[in-house]
Amino acid sequence: MSKITIRQCAYFIAVARTGGIASAARAIGISQPAVAQSISKLEDMTGLVLFRRLHARGMVLTAQGTAFLRNAEELLACADRVDQAIEGIADNRTGTIRLGCFQSIAPFCLARIVRGYRDLAPGVVLEVKEMLQEELMLAIGQNEIDLAIMYDLGLDPDLFAWRGLSAAKPYLIVAEGHRLAHRQSVSLSEIAEDDYIMFDAPRSREYFLSIFAHHGISPRIVFRSALIESVRCSVANGLGVSLLAMRPVANETYDGGMVVPIQLEESLPPMPIVAAYKADHAPGALTLPFVDYCEQLFKEL
Repeated sequence: MSKITIRQCAYFIAVARTGGIASAARAIGISQPAVAQSISKLEDMTGLVLFRRLHARGMVLTAQGTAFLRNAEELLACADRVDQAIEGIADNRTGTIRLGCFQSIAPFCLARIVRGYRDLAPGVVLEVKEMLQEELMLAIGQNEIDLAIMYDLGLDPDLFAWRGLSAAKPYLIVAEGHRLAHRQSVSLSEIAEDDYIMFDAPRSREYFLSIFAHHGISPRIVFRSALIESVRCSVANGLGVSLLAMRPVANETYDGGMVVPIQLEESLPPMPIVAAYKADHAPGALTLPFVDYCEQLFKEL
């Protein structure tokens, strides 16, 4: 493969457009011998006859030169795009952020994050993965993702660092016809004998069980699911009650049922939602504005 240079192509294009060595040299501010030598070397390297020398009438492209001109112009245009891309990368206007999101948080925020940040920073690509909590921690540790939107349910500060985004306060959901459906608030003790639907995602499960344990309650678990909507549908169909943290805008479930959200009277620890990353790899100039954006967006949710 001939190792022609961008400069040789630029000089060739200048001669082709101006019709002569002298005029090309003036146009690009280079000495005539430099342009002439560049054209001669380009022809030697490619084995092409690019110009017919007409002496006093200048230089005219041959058929080979005309064909090569199109390729030389494409090469220079590509080089310009590379230069622009380099400037964008250097200014942190372009690049890729590998983002993980806990699967039960994702429906509440992920689409808004992607849409909003695409408008704010069109040169930044978000590569998004939805995972469970343990999978997110493993992916961060193995540098498979740059950061994750997840719960802080005992994150190890030696391994992870994070920025707080929000805090999801647990609440009760019951079916429309449940005896407590008309209440504004209830105590956990009032559902101690109810059948219970467990949101069974790792870490979330332990969080809710710890709430019951702290209040001396052993819930009678009759159904488990790692999907929030399956839990809500089960409650709407009268299979039991449940505690959740993330709260959909609508109370209607996928199957057309209805759940009733009720505030809990106990002062319960919220589930902190954070943007987490590897402890020894703090957000850089590309990811830091994205974390700032997520923090602002969660304030509006």
